[in-house]
Amino acid sequence: MKYITLILLVFGSFSFGQKTVVYDKENNLAFDIYYPKNYRKDKMYNVFAWVHGGGFSGGTRADKEEVARMKDAQNRDFIAISISYRLLANTPEGFGCELPKDQKLNIFKEASFDVLKALSYIQNNQPELSMTMNKFILGGSSAGAEAILNAYYLRNLWFGNKFDNVIVHGLVSYAGAIVDNRFVTKSNIIPTVYVHGLSDDVVPAYDAPHRSCLDNQPGFFPLNGSYSLDALSRKYQQASLSIFSTSGKHEWSGLKQEHLNQVFDFINQSVINSTKNNIQINVK
Repeated sequence: MKYITLILLVFGSFSFGQKTVVYDKENNLAFDIYYPKNYRKDKMYNVFAWVHGGGFSGGTRADKEEVARMKDAQNRDFIAISISYRLLANTPEGFGCELPKDQKLNIFKEASFDVLKALSYIQNNQPELSMTMNKFILGGSSAGAEAILNAYYLRNLWFGNKFDNVIVHGLVSYAGAIVDNRFVTKSNIIPTVYVHGLSDDVVPAYDAPHRSCLDNQPGFFPLNGSYSLDALSRKYQQASLSIFSTSGKHEWSGLKQEHLNQVFDFINQSVINSTKNNIQINVK
């Protein structure tokens, strides 16, 4: 049985319609689809899918900032999709330096699994969702950015060929990092937006431990952040937009409004139209 809640559906077209779909009944996981104004079922649309942050312990796709992010993409004529995932660090230990490394790794893995499961559902059920996909852009902030980076680059390591059907054309990472950048290669790297405060002490922008944990703490877990990933984009001659704040910390997991046009200009030029530019914007 399919579990779908439909809001503002008009026969033959949508006018700022929204649909909620449960993609994992067992864990009560869902995503919201925001259709653009004057939506047509017979037209191909670019999709902007997003995974919220919250340290794998909090945050929801219904948070005010997340809804505003989706409506912004909707207004730019994208199908916007906001995805929920299991918050497995919602425990007394949280996701800090006292949580053992192997448990952190499992949380990264399981969040990536949920993201890929949602993407597989979306891409395999386009007629049911009244959509035809053109380019698919996947983004996230903080924990969500970690989830999407790991989902895309480590899916074969963690899940074999289970998600080979999932197609992603571009990534958008706000304050994200990956657990092992050796799996980012010339053959699989795709156009990416990297946004990060270079003084972030939660998710490192460089090659550094998560949450600034010390090497004698159980949760010491080195990650490869945006600055390191941007270097790989340049090395492999793949398009990238990097917005780095030299003094910024983890608040850059929420992108400043004034940079949104630059992000979508890059998406339009380098993801949708395949122009290979490397752009770096440095702010204080």
